[in-house]
Amino acid sequence: MVNLSSVIILLINSALFGLFTKLADLTDEHKKKFFKGDSLLFGFLWGIFGSLVIIGNPLLGSFYLAILFHWILRGKIDYLNHRIALLIILITFIYKFNIAKFDWYLFTITFIIYTVIGLLNDNKLIKKTWFTNLNIYSFIIIILFTLYNFKYVIVFYSYVLNSIFYQIPKKIYQKVNISR
Repeated sequence: MVNLSSVIILLINSALFGLFTKLADLTDEHKKKFFKGDSLLFGFLWGIFGSLVIIGNPLLGSFYLAILFHWILRGKIDYLNHRIALLIILITFIYKFNIAKFDWYLFTITFIIYTVIGLLNDNKLIKKTWFTNLNIYSFIIIILFTLYNFKYVIVFYSYVLNSIFYQIPKKIYQKVNISR
């Protein structure tokens, strides 16, 4: 049996979570085509790897659930594959997440900052810059939490890998024109 809380497994799952999140997004929102059924498969895999991350570590669960709830609030779960991923993650959260270890501070601060910056961005009250496009504010949140207590360093490493693997398909398909 695989130990989902192993640091190596958490980091692999975090990377795959980011990869399949972007691949699912590319198939719908950006009309990229990889193969028949790609959109649903990537949504399913996004949900599976997101679930593995949130049940693997309560700090990661608290952080990524804040981002997920911010997406719900802002109406970003707007395609079938997004809803499949959301459903898988929420069912996993309800049935498998250790709520006793939920970090309400990390969840609340992450949710508020993501929501405020997202809504300001949506309403064009701030300009899109590298700071907002690459979610640099997330790294600032995580670094501050890590300075407060080193236990949050796993969130930093997870989010770095998640972000890198999220950006990889985006960068590749900006150079290659594969459309539906």
